[in-house]
Amino acid sequence: MSLTPLPTNHHYLRLLLSLSAGTADCEVDVDVDVLTIRKALQDALSDMFGITSAGTYIDILAVTKWSTGVRVGGRDPWGEVILRVHPSDAPKILAAITAASPSRPSQPRFSLLRESSFLPSLSFGSGGDLKA
Repeated sequence: MSLTPLPTNHHYLRLLLSLSAGTADCEVDVDVDVLTIRKALQDALSDMFGITSAGTYIDILAVTKWSTGVRVGGRDPWGEVILRVHPSDAPKILAAITAASPSRPSQPRFSLLRESSFLPSLSFGSGGDLKA
């Protein structure tokens, strides 16, 4: 009996979304939708690699909002997002979100929590990776 590895047709990224402290402290509950997330990712890719990279295929599988009350680097964590991307695009997306600086206060900032070619290994929604 021989073991064969699972095909790696996709790569999965679990990202933390955070908003600027001024946006998160306002009285109105700020909601970040899928289009805002996609636009922020496209802007980051466009700024880093040009307009062609802004068209990189990114599938947003899940968005979860959670309240921790923990402030990280002057920004408040808003929630998590799971992305499915092509394995060759994952390093480019990670580089773009690392170098990105949001142009608007309401635009989210991304931080990598986990990455894997196996979706269940991300254990989405735990919120326990963030330490105060």
